[in-house]
Amino acid sequence: MKKILLSLILISLFVLTSIIPSFAQKVYTFKVGKYTFNIDTQKYRGKTIYVWQFWPEDDTALPGTRSPKQVREEFEKITGAKVKIVYTTWENYRPKLSAAILSGSGADVVYIGAGEKPTWMMKKMLLPLDRYIDFKNKDLWEAVGFRESTLSFYKWRGQIYAVTNIYNDNVFPYILYYNKEKFEMAGLPDPLELYKQGKWTWETFFNLGKQLTQDTNGDGKIDQYAYATWAVVQPFLYTNDVQVVKYIGGKPVFAMDDPKAYKAFQAVYEMDAKYKMRPADWWTDPQGRFQKGITCMDYWGPWELSTMRNALGKKLGIVPFPKGPDSKKKSADMADDGAWAIASSSKDPELAALYLLWMLTPTDKEKEIIVKSQIERVGGKEIYDVLMDAATRAQIDPISGIPGFWDLINQIDVANPAKSIKALKPKFQAAIDAILEGLK
Repeated sequence: MKKILLSLILISLFVLTSIIPSFAQKVYTFKVGKYTFNIDTQKYRGKTIYVWQFWPEDDTALPGTRSPKQVREEFEKITGAKVKIVYTTWENYRPKLSAAILSGSGADVVYIGAGEKPTWMMKKMLLPLDRYIDFKNKDLWEAVGFRESTLSFYKWRGQIYAVTNIYNDNVFPYILYYNKEKFEMAGLPDPLELYKQGKWTWETFFNLGKQLTQDTNGDGKIDQYAYATWAVVQPFLYTNDVQVVKYIGGKPVFAMDDPKAYKAFQAVYEMDAKYKMRPADWWTDPQGRFQKGITCMDYWGPWELSTMRNALGKKLGIVPFPKGPDSKKKSADMADDGAWAIASSSKDPELAALYLLWMLTPTDKEKEIIVKSQIERVGGKEIYDVLMDAATRAQIDPISGIPGFWDLINQIDVANPAKSIKALKPKFQAAIDAILEGLK
């Protein structure tokens, strides 16, 4: 009888350890690529961390991959810790999160944007991730798939404050969508082919744009325009290597009084005055106009991919924005700014960092599935490779965290940018100084 009882106990323990390895193992080990994660299954038991985001936790995923909910629940089983998702609407997110961090409790892993730089770093509301994550470990870098442009942007005073990976919908930079049929009908070269040949420049963009702007029905009125977008000057600034602000001693300083910037604003002026590429009311529904064939090109985000493809089908072309005359880069497109950070209010930053890595790291099989989906989404491996390469040079808006800065940019006279920028320079610097003053 004792032997039977002992056997039943051993069987029960075996089943328990098979389902929840954290209870039976001191260290839970799993491998992704060449990197091995070793998670202490006892150290964090009973602890709680809070993850802040402005969307509800998703319990759906691509077939063959885990949902965010499943990822969280697995982590809880392995570590014995609790992960609480704090969801609040976008409108209330920043003030509520800021209040939680400054109160010193209730926020550990937090989702932030470019608007938090540099103020949240300077106010010590975020922790440097270098303390908890070994960014010099190439195997870890590959396992997580850190997005280089994001880490570069959120580096402040030599330390990284926020991260994301390349296995998400926002990995691709902004895209210059174009209508292949319009180019073919006008007897013009394909922009993607020009890009691959190193010939996709502002000059080429303007010359082709002039030819695409047409009166197609012969009534004496232009009814087809080359281009329209809501992102007017940003792509010209970034693709001509313009520094809008630079950091000296961790503090932002106005840096746009530069010939490279003058050329960017001059390009916007010539796009209308010289090449007549945009409709007079260019701000009116640029995506809809492109999808209807009224415009031939539109520069917008990757979230528009499905809608664009549904509208144009095989006629849809995808290419980075053309490079400027002073650029040394192949491309420099706008990028999504979302990233994950650890709040200074965290009581368990080591646990928070562990969860951050856990939720950002897909298994090797999941990576295959996600990449396959991304390739299908953009229309093939060739386009995928182009966009992933462009993503390594993508630029995050450096001035979202400076109130009033973009309003001043919109006041620049594009017909005479050098004079206008010099005149507005004190106001630009005053906008920067205002946030620095608020930190004292």
